[in-house]
Amino acid sequence: MSDFDSGIPSRLKSYREKVSDSLESYLGSKKGKTYDMVNYHLGFNGEGSDGNLQGKAIRSSLALYATEALGGDPNEALPAALSLELIHNFSLVHDDIQDDDRTRRGRPTVQYKWSPDQAINAGDALKDLSLLVMLDLSRDGESGKTLEALAALSEYSLRMIQGQVLDLDYMERRDVDIDSYLEMISAKTCALLEGAFHLGGIYSSAGEDELEKLISFGRYLGYVYQIRDDWLGIWGQPEESGKSALSDIEEKKRSFPVVYALQGGHGEELTRLKELYYSEGKLGEDKIEEVKEILEEIDASKKTNEWAEKYWNHAVRELHETGMADWAKTELKEFGSFLLTRKQ
Repeated sequence: MSDFDSGIPSRLKSYREKVSDSLESYLGSKKGKTYDMVNYHLGFNGEGSDGNLQGKAIRSSLALYATEALGGDPNEALPAALSLELIHNFSLVHDDIQDDDRTRRGRPTVQYKWSPDQAINAGDALKDLSLLVMLDLSRDGESGKTLEALAALSEYSLRMIQGQVLDLDYMERRDVDIDSYLEMISAKTCALLEGAFHLGGIYSSAGEDELEKLISFGRYLGYVYQIRDDWLGIWGQPEESGKSALSDIEEKKRSFPVVYALQGGHGEELTRLKELYYSEGKLGEDKIEEVKEILEEIDASKKTNEWAEKYWNHAVRELHETGMADWAKTELKEFGSFLLTRKQ
């Protein structure tokens, strides 16, 4: 069992299995190179495949979980949850191209196995499939909810893309502070987590006030998730996290520890960090280690964890205001506490 699996509520695990089985059933019989690439990325075929969806499927599973916790029917929400999962995965395929990543989830990326050009096609196909799976599997559902969910998912998908635009833009800018960073991750990471809880609200017929609380909880959960992810990108163990401990610094990404250090550092350490991050090209291995040493000197590791905990406290307050069942609130609080210390 992976570290992440150990921290997931059993209901959430069962919904992840449902998402995996449903996507495999929908896509498994489709033929052609496009579907070969799509199914490979999802984990349904190719080397290293066990026939199941790879990845955490946390957003789609949370959509079903929230629907049940609010008194709705998760089966009615399933097509929208599958759509959300495919939206997330189209973004990952394109993200691998933009970052020139060669591996994801321990396997060669689509852009490395085929080509960047073909990976663009695979990502585009996943985006279109996110619409088709919802329309195909919602034919017997309530059309009003389907249209509401489609509109919401389109908005969240666009926000996610806008966040990715900012992420790339920030790599070329020198004025990125914590507020700018939060603006970026509120779009890039938080949008689809907000979408998960929004879907739960739609399929449980929640009112506007309830929807706002659910979306706010998803947003704060996204902050926690991304800030911890940034910590893992520097101090995590690759064999546990599945992430390179070098790539974020090598690419000079404005992850939270770096943004905190650039804004809150001082003296020689700050001067040298700016020299490294404002230089041309990627950083070599010796300079990557130097950056890590500077971040330790500025106490960026500790401060990163403190900020994640601060946003989790905000999330808990929002969670208590939602109409989710008590059992769900208890499990989600345990899950959030796990996210603060996850290794994967």
